[in-house]
Amino acid sequence: MFNPAYLVKSRCGVFYLRWPLPKQLHPQKKASTLKLSLQTRDPRKALRLSRSLSQIGERLNEYGIAYGMRYDELRETLTDHFRQLLDKAKAEMNETGPLSELDRQMYETQKRIAKQARKTDTPLSLVKADDELLSRFIDKYDLDIQQDSTEYGWLDREMKLSFHSFVKDVLAYDKSLQRYDFSSPSASDTGTGTQPATTAGMSIADVAAAYSKERQRGNAWAAKTVIEKADHIRLLEEILGSDTDVRRLTAMEAKRVKDTLLAYPRNRSKNPLTRGKPLAEVLGVPNVETIQVATINKYLQTYHELFEWAKQNHHTSENFFSGLTVKQTKRNKDGDRDAYTDDQIRLILQAVLHNKLGLVTKPYQKWATLIGIYTGARLGEIAQLHLTDIRQQDDIWVLDINEDGDRKSLKTSAARRLVPVHSKLIEAGLLDYVQAMTDKRATKLFPDFTYDPKNGWGRQQSRWFNDRLLVQLGLKSKTRVFHSLRHTVNTRLLQAGVADPLVKSIIGHEQDGMTHKQYFKEGFTLQQRNEAMQKLDYGTPTRKPEIAMQD
Repeated sequence: MFNPAYLVKSRCGVFYLRWPLPKQLHPQKKASTLKLSLQTRDPRKALRLSRSLSQIGERLNEYGIAYGMRYDELRETLTDHFRQLLDKAKAEMNETGPLSELDRQMYETQKRIAKQARKTDTPLSLVKADDELLSRFIDKYDLDIQQDSTEYGWLDREMKLSFHSFVKDVLAYDKSLQRYDFSSPSASDTGTGTQPATTAGMSIADVAAAYSKERQRGNAWAAKTVIEKADHIRLLEEILGSDTDVRRLTAMEAKRVKDTLLAYPRNRSKNPLTRGKPLAEVLGVPNVETIQVATINKYLQTYHELFEWAKQNHHTSENFFSGLTVKQTKRNKDGDRDAYTDDQIRLILQAVLHNKLGLVTKPYQKWATLIGIYTGARLGEIAQLHLTDIRQQDDIWVLDINEDGDRKSLKTSAARRLVPVHSKLIEAGLLDYVQAMTDKRATKLFPDFTYDPKNGWGRQQSRWFNDRLLVQLGLKSKTRVFHSLRHTVNTRLLQAGVADPLVKSIIGHEQDGMTHKQYFKEGFTLQQRNEAMQKLDYGTPTRKPEIAMQD
């Protein structure tokens, strides 16, 4: 009855449409597949919906492939290409002086040939056909342009125009180096006038590259942060231009960046309405959700840090991104996480310990959840644990949270710590599980986990906990996720009378104040932390909690 080529069924019984995306329509020129939930478990309804959607998909694929490259995208590519060549030519003249007479004559000849080629549609080169030149350009920039297409005609025409402009600019710069102009009054004489000539500064791209290299050299960023910062900087270069001199930036340009972020679409590279489109177009697409305020401020914080570094390293004299944030009240702040109630924690415990609903199908689903409930550790810290990280010290079982080993990383220096193992974890059989994995000669506590450069080791647990367990238990909300367990442990320990600095030492938060930062570097003893950890108690339910099943 079903066509397995495009209609699939999930483990929950919900039908999905899997539609192949040709590589011509993918931003990285890779064949891929789109997956769309049909939001039904009814086989007949799913088949009916998939038939109509597949027809739409075929038309979109045909239109997208036929549409090819945009005219403005082609011009942008040519502009970037010849701008790089012009910058290189200027740099050589700045170093060695004006063009030699032979080079100048060569450029003059190229100028005449380019002008003639534009007017009479003749080749740009006297020794190579235009088809060969255009093919090399298409290959160099991996353009999706075929001969005899409309786009190929654009490229032929615009190549001649842009090359002519490039040669003219080289000759103009050469001419400027052969004379001095003393007629213009200085700015100090008139109070206005033109600014005195200054040495060109570093481009945004060069400053960003130097900043990122230094931060990574100092291990200041985790792997996820490196990817996140690169995305932020890539957008900055798209807004202001990667070749823009950082010394010439103004407050208005910083404001333009902020205004762009306020209108910037969420999931730009994934949403079919915005994917692959120029920035100017995606900002005006209707009915597209924009990024959250917390995300906007993350971008702005990156730009503040970048230009503060540039200022300190004398690449610019002003940081126009300083203090440039979107204000929000604590109550409405994006990204807040709520702690679970004791009843909710007991509901989760019942589901993972007794598994009457059959939700736990992998060992990591049980043990990563229990460790989160009874330690408050970050998911990334839990997911990267090695078997050797669970050991005894001073007769106390601990989780050694460290960054030693296969692609392990910590968010901050305070995250490196020994976390006492709660007695409830031992009662549940954690040490038996560790021994069983040791007998299998495993090295990792959760060998099923795969590494993701952006999200580390815990992506599988996150998806299962947030999108399956919480949904089936009726606990799913925007403010309740796996990370909410960390907030829960923090809250319950404080409510149990554990001092705030001691709680911070257990869950790996930076300490406040000079006393703990400078004069209490040894920190709390393991015995103190263990006594505090055992105070974590979610109580005994007075009645059996009801499980709210959801579709």
